[in-house]
Amino acid sequence: MSTTKDPRGMHLNLTILKSRVFASLFTKIRDKNTTSTEFICYSKRLMRILAEDAVAHLPTTPHTVTTPTNAPYHGQLSIVDTDPDMVCAVSIVRAGDSLLESVCDIAPGLRVGKLWIQRNEISSTKEAVHSCSCTKLPKGIGEMDVILCDPMLATGGSSCTELRILVDHGVDPNKIVFANVICCPEGLETVAREFPQIKIVTCWVDDALNGDKFIVPGLGDYGDRFFNTV
Repeated sequence: MSTTKDPRGMHLNLTILKSRVFASLFTKIRDKNTTSTEFICYSKRLMRILAEDAVAHLPTTPHTVTTPTNAPYHGQLSIVDTDPDMVCAVSIVRAGDSLLESVCDIAPGLRVGKLWIQRNEISSTKEAVHSCSCTKLPKGIGEMDVILCDPMLATGGSSCTELRILVDHGVDPNKIVFANVICCPEGLETVAREFPQIKIVTCWVDDALNGDKFIVPGLGDYGDRFFNTV
């Protein structure tokens, strides 16, 4: 975490992951000279850690097993293990598809939804534009726990649009886990004002937005770099 602000004041349900490997992984994916092949490799390693922790924020139930030594072990199972049909991973096309892949590698049985949200880069406010025709959510999503996959939380405008769509489809904000690779204080505070109930799981909180509403130091456009369309 590079920001000097107290993260507890950004969002009540914010979890900032800690891992010794983050320093090297972020150094590689932030470097403008990193090739697309390298970016994909290092970001996949990072997103696997993020996806595991996002899944860990879903409901669990106690479960006892017998070990090979015939001793009992009192543990727990995630809802993705016991009832995967009641979990939906929703990606924001296109960048979110990269994180969705990591989530589905962990829990291949869960449902999948797609939202098409794009920032209006011509506008000074960078407001979100939503395409209803490209939005595909599974029937009954209002009863499910949801992992929202969007690698970057910048202004918070697109994120709030995504969350409004889910709530409009009946999803309980308390059952949403928003997973992102990098976020910034402005975006966290925007989401907190409208959706304080959701859980946010992130790998890193950067310093701020620049005048063009991009996260700094950031890493550029995540989708362009991952899908090699820079």
